Amino acid sequence: MIVSSMTNQEIFDALIADRPKLLIKARSFVSRASKQLKKENNFPAWKWVEYIHQESHNRYLITCYAPTLEKVDNPFVKYITFFEEDHKRVVIECGYWPYRKHGTLEKQRMRAICYYYPHFFQRYRERVLNNQDVSYYDLLCRYVWRNIASIPIEMNEKIQRNYKEYGEFGAVSFQQSEGVCFVRHWCEGDELTIGSKQDNYLGVVHYLTIVTNDMMSDIQKKAIGAEGQRYMLNQVRHLMEDAMKDPFFRQLNSKN
Repeated sequence: MIVSSMTNQEIFDALIADRPKLLIKARSFVSRASKQLKKENNFPAWKWVEYIHQESHNRYLITCYAPTLEKVDNPFVKYITFFEEDHKRVVIECGYWPYRKHGTLEKQRMRAICYYYPHFFQRYRERVLNNQDVSYYDLLCRYVWRNIASIPIEMNEKIQRNYKEYGEFGAVSFQQSEGVCFVRHWCEGDELTIGSKQDNYLGVVHYLTIVTNDMMSDIQKKAIGAEGQRYMLNQVRHLMEDAMKDPFFRQLNSKN
């Protein structure tokens, strides 16, 4: 069972070890969830079920999501984990981020683990949902399915005046569809091991709070928009630079 005294690496390894039986449970739930989703009148829609792993005793929420009616027979699936710390429930998302090292076109996966403490979902309920009647599990499902993609935003004083007080762990925030998440983020292990059997590189994120657009000043909005645009342009520029170094694209370019 996951306990707070475990390291991030130990927690990640334990949750990945649960995956085979978790997948079996998820497959059986998808069939039932699809039938329930077909009865929905409004989309997007989701269904969930609780699951306790028989061997590890880790607690999970398995959720199926259909953005449209056409997707109900093959819904998306996510797993959310819980553990108790100081009598408070901590939510964990564990999995892999897409990774591409600058200088190569090879796509790999980077191990990642994200923690959400109670304060984060209290603020999400107050600031985004503004609804005290939505169940805790439905709140979790709405958050994970409405905010699938995140854009890293490099912090500066226009976004948060005191961001330097948090050191290197507070250097970024994440822009999502429903707001900006303030986090503590760092990586552990050796980046050179990514993709190998000895992979020990792990991205760690602690989600602290979420701020909606209507809570931010015009200066903050412009600064966040500028940093998001800069990030995307850098990604495209790096991809083009690396593509031009690839033998296939170099040969193709020479023919033109």
